[in-house]
Amino acid sequence: MTREAAESVETVVKNIITTELRVDSERLGPATHLMKDLGADSLDALNIALRLEEAFKIKIPDDSIPRFLTVGDIVTGVNEHLAAR
Repeated sequence: MTREAAESVETVVKNIITTELRVDSERLGPATHLMKDLGADSLDALNIALRLEEAFKIKIPDDSIPRFLTVGDIVTGVNEHLAAR
């Protein structure tokens, strides 16, 4: 994956998180924890996963969602799903 593609994935992930959680994108870094730092709950996590599936045309298995704890986890997970298709 090119650097531009990786940056694009990160940008889309951050846009989805800021929209769903109504937070400022400046608060988001790779180690930002959705629940501890941003106050997300399990419904928020599910909504984010659904938006990621729509945006990237991927299927995120339900058992993968609990592993998407930080912004970095989500970017890595999306990149893995994109590489697997």
